[in-house]
Amino acid sequence: MMRPGAMLLAAALTALTSAASAKDLGVRGATWPVAEPDLLEQIEARLLEMQRSGALARFEAEARERARRRIEEPDPVPGVAPALEHRSRPFDPAITVARDIRTPDGTLIAAAGTRVNPLGRTPLTRDLLFVDGRRDAEIAWALAHDRSAKIVLLAGRPLDLMRRHGRPFYFDTGGRLAARFGLRFTPALVEQDGTRLRITEVPVDDRDPSNPQQEE
Repeated sequence: MMRPGAMLLAAALTALTSAASAKDLGVRGATWPVAEPDLLEQIEARLLEMQRSGALARFEAEARERARRRIEEPDPVPGVAPALEHRSRPFDPAITVARDIRTPDGTLIAAAGTRVNPLGRTPLTRDLLFVDGRRDAEIAWALAHDRSAKIVLLAGRPLDLMRRHGRPFYFDTGGRLAARFGLRFTPALVEQDGTRLRITEVPVDDRDPSNPQQEE
């Protein structure tokens, strides 16, 4: 019986012999060279073409104008209408912590599952006034507020209002605060009431009191 080592040697010699006797059977069928266009070269060529034609400058100008418009007049928060009646309701700002909250040194602040009221640590030092900046009556209402407050627009032009009135106007981008507080009507006052918040909707009259010719 052939030893295992001899069997391996014989197999190797057989493989070498077969490789040495292999024949070149030529090419069967049509072939084409692999031609993959360089994506970067295509982009550079397209940019160069746009630059020569002036299209690139127009594109950049349009992009700047779109960005300016978004800053000057962001998209209004959808689903919000003028308040028609005076209504007030409490709002509990407490949240349930999804995971442990720790300080940088590892000290546990709140364990996962704990219900935390942020007002217990940081009180609301200024009222929040949510208004539709497109309605002059709502802006006048907010400016006449007799306590320290932040004016938050749900629609309108914050930079224009800042230039006109010389004070900050904020914008609820994406409607996150409106969704959090469940706001559907403006103007609305959000103020601290003990360990909770109170949300009050205040209807305002669009008529100009200085113009007696307006219809009743």
